[in-house]
Amino acid sequence: MYATKTIEFRGKPLFQTAKFKSPFIAQGEIKDFACFFYMTQGSMLSYDSRGLHKVSTKEAIMKQCGNYVQKYISDDDSSDCEAIAVYLYPELLKEIFKNEVPSFLKLGDDIPKPKKLIHNKLIEQYMQNLSIYFESPETLDEELGLLKLRELMMILLKSENHKSIRKLLTDIFAPVNVKFKQSVEGNIFNELSTEQLAYICNMSLSTFKREFKKTFGETPARYIKEKRLNHAATLLTCSNQQVSVVAYDSGFQDVSTFSAIFKEKYNQTPTQFRLNQTSN
Repeated sequence: MYATKTIEFRGKPLFQTAKFKSPFIAQGEIKDFACFFYMTQGSMLSYDSRGLHKVSTKEAIMKQCGNYVQKYISDDDSSDCEAIAVYLYPELLKEIFKNEVPSFLKLGDDIPKPKKLIHNKLIEQYMQNLSIYFESPETLDEELGLLKLRELMMILLKSENHKSIRKLLTDIFAPVNVKFKQSVEGNIFNELSTEQLAYICNMSLSTFKREFKKTFGETPARYIKEKRLNHAATLLTCSNQQVSVVAYDSGFQDVSTFSAIFKEKYNQTPTQFRLNQTSN
């Protein structure tokens, strides 16, 4: 990270812009609040207990409480990435809604889980307008700060993904804990180290390994490798994807390594395995 600007509100960061040199990896914790994350330049791969989310330029995502690992990738030769974060504190959201039970809490259980928001002109314009306050943060007084936060929430609740946004806001007002097993299974095929997966699960590496063995009956390395190989075998049997694509979709980043590990388990190369399955 080489440049950060933060606008504080009541002693806490409310709006923040940051620039990164790609490639850049960051990890951290969102605790007792949520975060609206908008990419103005470059792309972000965000891993958390719910799995992987890719956010490209002029796209956004709502991040919930929990640990995360984020990787930033530039779109061109400049190697620059830039993002804007808006922090959503439950106490401020409740103040915006005047401490009344928001209408979105009255919806049914069939609301989809939060997902990224694709390019939206209103959100883009909102983010552009924030640049004024980053240059002159003293102009954002308490009343205006609440108005800007309310403006963003109204834009989001009227967007195409309003059901996903309402689901996330419901979780803010009534937090839902993601279980250990769900966190692991949501990241089986993602490019994460054991240390990073332990961090997402909010555990030390030793505690994570103990809990993993207790839950899955196997070490993380062996369990994840087995799951990835089984997934690859299924893709080779049921799809026409190239071997390199199968390897990547199954969590392997190197085709040669994938082929060697696959042959060790199935006594055939991925290509031979597909041909035999097809003939059978």
